[in-house]
Amino acid sequence: MKKFVLSLLMPLLAILLAGCASKVPTQQSASLPTITNLKTISDMTEIGFEWTPTNDENVAGYYLYRSNPNTPNASMQIVADIKDRFATHYVDTDLAPETTYSYQMRSYSQNAISPAGATVNATTKALLESVPFLQAIAGLPNRVKIIWRPHPDLRVVSYVVERSNASENKWRSVTTVKGRLNAEYIDTDVKSGRSYEYRILVKTSSGVTSKPSAVVKATTKELP
Repeated sequence: MKKFVLSLLMPLLAILLAGCASKVPTQQSASLPTITNLKTISDMTEIGFEWTPTNDENVAGYYLYRSNPNTPNASMQIVADIKDRFATHYVDTDLAPETTYSYQMRSYSQNAISPAGATVNATTKALLESVPFLQAIAGLPNRVKIIWRPHPDLRVVSYVVERSNASENKWRSVTTVKGRLNAEYIDTDVKSGRSYEYRILVKTSSGVTSKPSAVVKATTKELP
């Protein structure tokens, strides 16, 4: 009985899934407007777009295509389906810093797609540098005090403190200090008479993590 019911449900499920699937039109129509005025603005891991919307009532939305010219044989791939012809802005996220990407935008109707519009190149910015000054205060009993100069960039919202046993170069996060103006951390998860190395990475409000800072070293006080 169960097999019989399942055999009846499977075709229905296939029909429902086919109806829900979003298919890219393959037929190209020169009557659909091309997007030739795509403007960009870049950040470290994001590129924002602005364009003039079309008044063509046949247009259902826009496809944004991207390729990375630094990748051999890279082709344009769809990275966004913007399902409203009145839309004028989009942000492409999770990109690599200091990388150039190429973009095209096409309008589409229910059963056709426009010719390719103008290709635009946009380059993401470099990651933030970390804190400009960092110091580890050594010789304290069962602790190491880390101080730094607050980062000048107003986008910074926290500091990630990383530690490694001296000369091992195996880094792990020991804490996150929230607040751009906070500039101190006391590490008590250390042993007496041991040497440690520290570095700091800063995080922005959009979650982007900087390059690591210079490394500082401290040795805790020996037990008497």
